[in-house]
Amino acid sequence: MKRRTTQITAKSNITSYVEINLTVLKHNAALLKERVPDGIKTMAVVKANAYGHGAALVAHALSGSVTALGVASVEEAINIRNSGVILPILVFAPPRAGNISDYKTYNLVATVGSFYELELMSSSMSFHIEFDTGMGRLGFSPNEWPELLQKLNKSELKPSGVMTHFATADAPGSDKVNVQLQLFNKLLEDMGSWKQGKVIHASNSGGLLYYPEAAFSMVRFGIAVYGFSPSAVESISGLKPVLSWKSCVSVCKPLKKGETVSYEANWSAPQDGWLVVVPVGYADGIRRGLSNKIEMSVAGKRLKQVGNITMDYTMLYSNEPVETGEEVVILGENAMMADEWAELLDTIPYEILCGIHPKIERRPVS
Repeated sequence: MKRRTTQITAKSNITSYVEINLTVLKHNAALLKERVPDGIKTMAVVKANAYGHGAALVAHALSGSVTALGVASVEEAINIRNSGVILPILVFAPPRAGNISDYKTYNLVATVGSFYELELMSSSMSFHIEFDTGMGRLGFSPNEWPELLQKLNKSELKPSGVMTHFATADAPGSDKVNVQLQLFNKLLEDMGSWKQGKVIHASNSGGLLYYPEAAFSMVRFGIAVYGFSPSAVESISGLKPVLSWKSCVSVCKPLKKGETVSYEANWSAPQDGWLVVVPVGYADGIRRGLSNKIEMSVAGKRLKQVGNITMDYTMLYSNEPVETGEEVVILGENAMMADEWAELLDTIPYEILCGIHPKIERRPVS
């Protein structure tokens, strides 16, 4: 077997790194844009370090493909701005008195969902008004629109957008989405001419893919741009995972039949073989609940993970020896994918991707 060497060397302190395939990222963005009606704006959601992919890296790569970015916090937005990105950035988190100056300094767009937040705005600030049509989290109630309109008319504030967020858009044919959409459409109708010139948006990835009638004037690309369908039961043809997580073989040593591996000794070798130790564990983002359930790829060959995953190490079992320093693909490429890990843990790929520790370097590849 031809040896596949990794970029991690014996002299390096790096134990793993994440590759972000920018060609695939742009392919996914282009595929999604084919579903967006002409004239509709597009937002790439890059919160949570771009779902674990590296926020600044993704923001730069998609700057020519989307018209805006969405982040969870002011801190995320500042980091992206400081990297040189000039696209409009919408901050989803409620603004607070302590960070209003940052919105102005870094030219950020706020999300306002309460009268308290509205009082923090000034005439020089751009902000979108969020309405809670059924997500049950943040935003004005649609019933508060008359009072809100009254306050806006008495002020010099000029909202630049109106938004809501679907709770069940990852489920095609959801009655909940239809109820939310009816509420939002009724609200927009009540707004009359006031809404003219405003950016109106509701759809995340699921909304875009399964509810095209909810496109309004902007759609938000989330999990789909990173290569995963928002629905576990309905895949989207052509989407490709962007991320690959790689490490190397730290140790390979002989293992006798019956010998146990790792804490609690809950796995023993079925026959003589080789123990392959990878210097990455749950402190890096490989969930302990995946112990004895997953496979990783070593030099292109799938090997079973054995024994409990530990804080700093994960063990594999091989029928033949492998060389120290051999490349290990933990996640992606010819190893397992984030949605496969998610299924084993009864969770969603978002959590798997976001769980890769931010200390791990994200490296762009084409």
